[in-house]
This record gives sequence, structure tokens and C-alpha cells, in this order.
Amino acid sequence: MEIFLFIALIFIYMLMAFTVPQLINRRVWIAAYSISFLITALSIFFISNDKQTVLMQESDINWYFFLYLFGAMSVMLGLINLWIYRHALYKMFTAVSEDENPKA
Repeated sequence: MEIFLFIALIFIYMLMAFTVPQLINRRVWIAAYSISFLITALSIFFISNDKQTVLMQESDINWYFFLYLFGAMSVMLGLINLWIYRHALYKMFTAVSEDENPKA
């Protein structure tokens, strides 16, 4: 299933690369990354704090430890990257593209 999602996202990106201005393309994909990052962070927070058995019993998910570990690491690295590139992201989302504001 994930491979189909990956192929679909590549296809959508290729279509957008040829039809949408570069600034808008960057905004869409950074926003999509930020939303998926937020969902991942909330999921890990929910699982770690509430000790919920979402789909399995806790004894059955011992081998999911590495998945949880790398998910938590990706959240931390994502926060660091968002902090490092905060000015560039702010400029990108507040910049006006030539297509949005054509000069008469």
C-alpha cells in the first residue's frame, strides 16, 4: 500500500513541477510535510503518554520498538530542522510570486 502512495506522490509532484510555479510548488510540499510531521508527532505523543493499546496488546508490540524509536527520532530531527530553517520557511510562505501579483 505504501508503495502505491509513494508512486502517486511522485506522479503528483511531477505534474505540479510542470504546471505550477516553483514558489507555489514549494509551499504545497512544505505544508504537506509539516502536516504529516504534526500528525506523526501527535501520534507518538498519544501512544507514549496514554499507554493506549491502539491495535494490539502491549506485549505484542515489542518488535515495534524500533519503529517507535525512529519515529521519535524523526520528530526530534524535524523540530531541529524547522528551527534551523525557520527564517527561510517564513520568507517562502510570505513571499509574493510573480504569478500571484503580476505587474501591469
